Amino acid sequence: MADQPQLLFEDAESVTRREVLNVVHARAESIADFGGQYFAGFHTFRGLTYTSSMPMIAALLRDHDFRDFECIFGHGGILSRETADVLAFQAVVRGDLERQILRLKGVTDERRQALYDRIADGSVRFLVVKDAIAHAKIYLLSGGNAKGANALSGSIEGDGQEGASDGSAPGRRRVIAGSANLSERAFSGRQAETLIVFDDDRVAWDHYVAQYEAVRDASTSRVPISPDPAPVEQVHIERTPALVEAEENPEGTTLYLPAQGLEEAEASYPSVVARMEAVKPAIRRGMAGASRPDRRGNLRLTPRIVREIVRVVRSRDAEAGPPTYLARTGDAFTLSDAPYPLEADPDAVRGDVAAWLAFFDNYEHGFVGDVPRLQRDYFTFMCWFYFAPLMCDLRNAALRSNAFSFDQPLFAVLYGSSNCGKTSLVEALMASMFGHPRIVDTQDFTPGRLRGLQQSYKRFPVVFDDVTRDRFNRYADEIVKDETIPFAEYPCFALSMNADARSFKSEIVKRCLMIYTRTALPGDNTAARRRLQRSVAAIRERMSTSLFREYLRRMLAELDDMEAADATNAIAAADDPDVTDALLLSSSVLSGLFCENLPPERELPHWCTTMTLAEYQQRAFERPRRILAALLSPERHSSERRPPEQCWTVVGDNLLVAVAPIEFTRTRADIPDWLLDDTASASGQIALNRKLTEDFLGSPLRRSRRWGWWRR
Repeated sequence: MADQPQLLFEDAESVTRREVLNVVHARAESIADFGGQYFAGFHTFRGLTYTSSMPMIAALLRDHDFRDFECIFGHGGILSRETADVLAFQAVVRGDLERQILRLKGVTDERRQALYDRIADGSVRFLVVKDAIAHAKIYLLSGGNAKGANALSGSIEGDGQEGASDGSAPGRRRVIAGSANLSERAFSGRQAETLIVFDDDRVAWDHYVAQYEAVRDASTSRVPISPDPAPVEQVHIERTPALVEAEENPEGTTLYLPAQGLEEAEASYPSVVARMEAVKPAIRRGMAGASRPDRRGNLRLTPRIVREIVRVVRSRDAEAGPPTYLARTGDAFTLSDAPYPLEADPDAVRGDVAAWLAFFDNYEHGFVGDVPRLQRDYFTFMCWFYFAPLMCDLRNAALRSNAFSFDQPLFAVLYGSSNCGKTSLVEALMASMFGHPRIVDTQDFTPGRLRGLQQSYKRFPVVFDDVTRDRFNRYADEIVKDETIPFAEYPCFALSMNADARSFKSEIVKRCLMIYTRTALPGDNTAARRRLQRSVAAIRERMSTSLFREYLRRMLAELDDMEAADATNAIAAADDPDVTDALLLSSSVLSGLFCENLPPERELPHWCTTMTLAEYQQRAFERPRRILAALLSPERHSSERRPPEQCWTVVGDNLLVAVAPIEFTRTRADIPDWLLDDTASASGQIALNRKLTEDFLGSPLRRSRRWGWWRR
């Protein structure tokens, strides 16, 4: 480990922080409306700001003839104390600057080139903080000969009214300080901002110059501007200022990231979001009687509505227990502020196994379809769900060893027919693990909400029941494909969706455990539904958490053995010996527990055996296989080059499937994208690669028997 490159964090705060907070004593002389004239007539500009507006920067350079311009972009505490956040902030600032500064509206090409030349020669400079410290907003303007303006490493002392130290002519000096960022909105008066102006005030000038220079010299990176800005949707990480600085300097550069205090952690964005999620459902219930906002967006709150909100929230607070989370320290777990011991009574473990056997037996009484397959798939989901609190450990270890893959799925999706027992399965699993189910409101299935849940729930699985297809389509790509998690402990996510959920993108399928079923209880069999509901309720009543506690104890021992042997790949997928198979690991322990605790004269069920992710992945695309098999059935084959609707034919290396125009988009979405040949597709016809499609279906395509075998 000693030879690995590291980021060194030195105490830059000692340069920028004084022992006490300074107070500037001033006397108000007048109050006036703010305008662009406050920046006019000066030769030098220095600004320290954050949440800046690039158009405002561009306007200053366009409208004022500053001979020397320097601006530092800081941030105001929204960022966490993480290297990734600081570097990402720098990358975004540079990208925005390049797009805004070099694409000024109302500026001739000659003026734009002149501006770029000034950036190149250093008379216009931009810097960005590389430490989590810059909070002040300071704007320093001075007049006189531009000769007095020094370079980046120099001082800005030389523009004083009493004569500059470098011999330049005396000039005016202005300090603008307050709460306003350097943005059009802040300076417009539409926000409640405060600005204080000091003109030719030596005490104020010396004080704010010292503050500015302390930040600039100790904790900033120069932002070079390229003539070819990247598109807004792209961020060139190699252009990140601190990374450029480290690459150009043989000794590298230093980032300062002080530890986050308890008060700051409590006020961080994810923490605030998590607390919002806790109180929002009660407020939503209390707001049920409120009318909708009017056309201008105004919502009238009456005393009656206020009383109802207060009543519901107080009622919720009275009933609320400790926050929901599961955390691990070594081999010890904490569940919602209480210890979660792993000791389990053997008799209780046997009782839990018997309860789960009865639970799975229920699918054989009234369910219509492939019941054995349903049982096997639901046991697969059970293995994943039981392992969910440990998935972050497996993923973190894989990341550290550069062996990360999709074989540690953080998301699982149960979808298919309604009345197939998805909700009862998830609720029974949560009750067997933690004593009670905890389902999160589907309205919280958004990227921002999930980041807050990741922080607050830690290892406690997050479950969304009955997620709509529209909500999934809007947010799933961003949520599921986001592999950057800034926490050491984070949960898995389980979603259930009904039959209207169509096939999923391959990018989603390969990152999730997808369980699809058409086996369900008929909607008109009311008697069977009631009987099964009573049975499930009785089974849950006699379930304890003993089986899960014993499972956790054994699983921790397995993981410890793997770590001690320095073999995170001890149990691996058959086709990839370098990847730990979470499903094989979990099913081995869980099926072993079932086998050891079977009731007398009961054999181990067919569904309760070990499985691998490779076996599961063979079935992950079963639904699109079924759809393709139906579209390409022998009875639908046509010898015509342009087959009629709902028929198919062969053209060279492609298959052409004719569909009605109204069904084109929907049918195309059901087919895995790697099978499609978009260059050969046309309106009403979907082109598929013949060889890839046959490999996907597992057999060669044939036409109707009455025409004989179609020979390839």
